[in-house]
Amino acid sequence: MKNLRRLVFLNLLLALLVSAAALSAFADPPGRAVRLQYISGAVSIQPGGVNDWVEGVVNRPLTTSDRVWTDKEARAELHLGSAALRMNAETSLTLTNVSDDVVQIELDQGTLNLHIRHLFGGETYEIDTPNQAFTILKAGDYRFDVDPNADTTSVAVFRGEGEANGQGPGVKIKSGHQATFTGGTSMQYQMASAPGFDGFDDWCRVRDDREDHARSYQYVSADVVGADELDEYGTWRTVGEYGPVWVPTVAPGWAPYHYGHWVWVEPWGWTWVDDAPWGFAPSHYGRWVNTGGYWAWAPGPVVVARPVYAPALVAWVGGPHFGVSLSFGGGGGVGWFPLGWGEPYVPSYAVSRTYFQQVNVSNTHITNITNVTNNYYVTNNNTTVVNNNISNIRYANQNVRGAVTAVPTRTMTNAEPVAKSAVAVPASEIKPASFTTAAPVAPARTSVLGANANARAAVPPAQVTARPVVSHVAPPQKPVPFEDKREVLAKNPGRPLDTGTEAELRKSIANRPQPPAPAKAQSTQPTQPGKPGTPGASNPNAGEAKNAPHPENASRPANTASQPQPAAPARNVPRPPTATVHPVSANPATPAPMSRPVPRPPQPESSNPHAPNGEAARPNTPSNPRPAQPDSGSKAAAPRPSNEGPRPASPPPATSARPANPRPPQNQARPNVEQAAPRPSAPPQHQSSPAPPPAHNNSGEKPSHQQPSKSEHKGEGK
Repeated sequence: MKNLRRLVFLNLLLALLVSAAALSAFADPPGRAVRLQYISGAVSIQPGGVNDWVEGVVNRPLTTSDRVWTDKEARAELHLGSAALRMNAETSLTLTNVSDDVVQIELDQGTLNLHIRHLFGGETYEIDTPNQAFTILKAGDYRFDVDPNADTTSVAVFRGEGEANGQGPGVKIKSGHQATFTGGTSMQYQMASAPGFDGFDDWCRVRDDREDHARSYQYVSADVVGADELDEYGTWRTVGEYGPVWVPTVAPGWAPYHYGHWVWVEPWGWTWVDDAPWGFAPSHYGRWVNTGGYWAWAPGPVVVARPVYAPALVAWVGGPHFGVSLSFGGGGGVGWFPLGWGEPYVPSYAVSRTYFQQVNVSNTHITNITNVTNNYYVTNNNTTVVNNNISNIRYANQNVRGAVTAVPTRTMTNAEPVAKSAVAVPASEIKPASFTTAAPVAPARTSVLGANANARAAVPPAQVTARPVVSHVAPPQKPVPFEDKREVLAKNPGRPLDTGTEAELRKSIANRPQPPAPAKAQSTQPTQPGKPGTPGASNPNAGEAKNAPHPENASRPANTASQPQPAAPARNVPRPPTATVHPVSANPATPAPMSRPVPRPPQPESSNPHAPNGEAARPNTPSNPRPAQPDSGSKAAAPRPSNEGPRPASPPPATSARPANPRPPQNQARPNVEQAAPRPSAPPQHQSSPAPPPAHNNSGEKPSHQQPSKSEHKGEGK
């Protein structure tokens, strides 16, 4: 009987696994993407699946595994419709997970302001830092400061409520309070009143007020990303069957999807990035109509549910029947034109029947969506959308003068400006046999990086993401590196891999034979076994990769991390099931292991490494977080840190404390500061002097409010 039950259980489990595999093979992409909405200064992005950084561009869509870095004196704003994320200078952020229900952010260092206008039922926002994972419980305004030198995370709740989790009991932070977490992931914290606004907070409030009073939200859903930009660049009108439409202020001869460039963003594939500061919403939602001799954007119905994002709402023209009389040069060409009112969008990526309906009904008016779906959807396996009936469509915009844009395929592959290489397309070239649901162009590395792919971009210091962060929600797997999937993508140009094919590719990569490790050269120096920091010592923190200077810092003095370090005593801290520490993986394709962290011993505060000699430390920066204001009625698990001296050490003895490893500054030489205390038994060449005493700014001066000018916003004033 026991064997029979076991057999039944195994058969049931196998059936469930097969069903899950069938469903996961055609998982729908998320219905939203993050817009890079504002840039001031040097802002860089690293798309998921590549190791290169590229200069950020306004209107670039971002998604899971993409990273953003704001360099010195830079700021950036990311937008999701109902939420805005604003980054101060020298801030490193990773979009760990962007799905329909979860927005998970990894904040390695710096300052992040999060404004959430509306929190849908079942929706989760989580901010993961090296000290804790904070889950948003209510819509509101939040600020996060991560100082890697002092090993602290400050969470201020100006309005709302949330809960922090780590290696101890969760800590709820209510409106008007701030908690500062220290001691690694131990959840040791201080509670105080939320501090007053500084200059960065004031700038965030101005941006919020501008968005909250946007007139365009009277005509579109509040979750149409970028709709707040429309007020300054056009007018709203009511036109017949289309209802409210927005008419841009543009030059004669302008046409949609003509001034911008294409990038490859998975899981959607070819994605349009518009040059106009207002170009995000009209490129990814609604439909374009040509009425009365001018172009107007019809946003579609204002629905209660969140509208579904699309990479580009266009009809593609390409293949052997297109471009015979056009001068594309070697490699052929491809064309497109905007979809009109009521015309279905047929994705180039594998989707479910439900997704196909939602992406259309939330962006335009279709009288009988079921009938339309049956015409374009394969109902026998319920997996993919086909284009068998596309040739039967009579598109409204295909014969509008100037509506069709065509370029050589290299323009798309290299993410070049479309307007510079566009060719005129006669009406005779637009034949139904040329219509297709995907641009027949295979992506390259430059397609993933986008504009300025070969230009030098600001890069964060190598050690910024070296520390693990705490996660409450398990993050998804890292994407397969683009170079590993490039050959497969070329076999079916223009169509991204479905999740089933990507899973098979990931499995084959995991089973790929690894090359043998190169033999290590024999050291001629005498060894002293058991002494960390000396040749022959067993030091887990030592290694050629960590001690080698980063290519960006080749002209700087040697990294202090390569100097001899005293061994830090490990402590075995119990790990609750509610939070997981995920070390950052060097290989984007390798998921971060859920290993048990070993918290570092408490570290004394160090001086600001970014301040030149004789210059005071700058307040409210990642290296000098704002001091908390005491709250007499709040619980404190540790003495309050002060700006007048080192922070008191926690339980381990002072002899085990290790000096903080200062983060190297950008764009200036780094002082060669030795960090390890002298060891009498070590050879003289390994002796070092103690770190200098910390420098603090005790002025308490609050930065002045500065309202951003239109010239500062790359998406304004054009």
